[in-house]
Amino acid sequence: MNMQQLQYLVEIERTCSISQAAANLYIGQPNLSRVLRDVEESVGFQIFERTRRGAVPTEKGHTFLQHARNILRELEFMENLGPNCNQPGRFRICLPRSYNLFDKTVQFLKSLGNADGLNAVITECHPKQALELVDNGSAEIAIIRYRVEYQDYFTEQVAKRELTMHHLWNERYAPVVSARSKLASLDKVDKAMLKELTEISHRDSFSLTQQGDVRRIYTVDRLAQMQLLRDNPDIYLWCEQLPEGLLSDYNLKQLSCETSGNQYRNDLIYKPQYAISQIEQQYIRTMQNR
Repeated sequence: MNMQQLQYLVEIERTCSISQAAANLYIGQPNLSRVLRDVEESVGFQIFERTRRGAVPTEKGHTFLQHARNILRELEFMENLGPNCNQPGRFRICLPRSYNLFDKTVQFLKSLGNADGLNAVITECHPKQALELVDNGSAEIAIIRYRVEYQDYFTEQVAKRELTMHHLWNERYAPVVSARSKLASLDKVDKAMLKELTEISHRDSFSLTQQGDVRRIYTVDRLAQMQLLRDNPDIYLWCEQLPEGLLSDYNLKQLSCETSGNQYRNDLIYKPQYAISQIEQQYIRTMQNR
């Protein structure tokens, strides 16, 4: 077994497809299938099972691939110790789907000016996915956002992966409505008032559902959210405190609503034993000193 074989298998896991992995790796599918078969014969168990969803890791395969990613990550770390392999301009980060955090990150990158060799990859995702991406080396740092009542769960997950976590700040979500909404004239609202409106909720696919008396539009596309709010006075969105300029641009109003379950934590996550780039270190300091 060699490093190239491990890279091939990790790519199969990433794509859930032997044919797609072969295309990405610029090798023939029969050759990649043979590599997989040779490794499975070597370890004595099946790493992937072929399902309708594609190539899915078996239970032992999942553990094997986790170790494979760690080995490849350690190799990258050792290679980065050399003076010719340093990546001072690398910036790989996961963020929650947040207007403010994305804007702060863009402003940080702008403050760097024409940094030599800047290679930025910004991924917006759920906090569980962010932990996985930092753990497997797809990202170096992450800011995760979650409701405060889930703090024990995420603290446990961070410790399990031997990551470092720094608390940044808490924030309270509040409903946003069109300035034409009948609630827009009120200084404060309660949750009972919101039940008459359709809620925008987060989900990767766009859909409209109704459960009992509650109607929801599911989407995580921020532009779609703003356009839906602007064009329909009977829709609302629970959201972080939005910039006044954004509210003005889309003719929106953010209301005050004191209720439980709308307070969130923002935590900074990274793997300290790996080679954090100079720009990533600077970003960490910037966010900690916010």
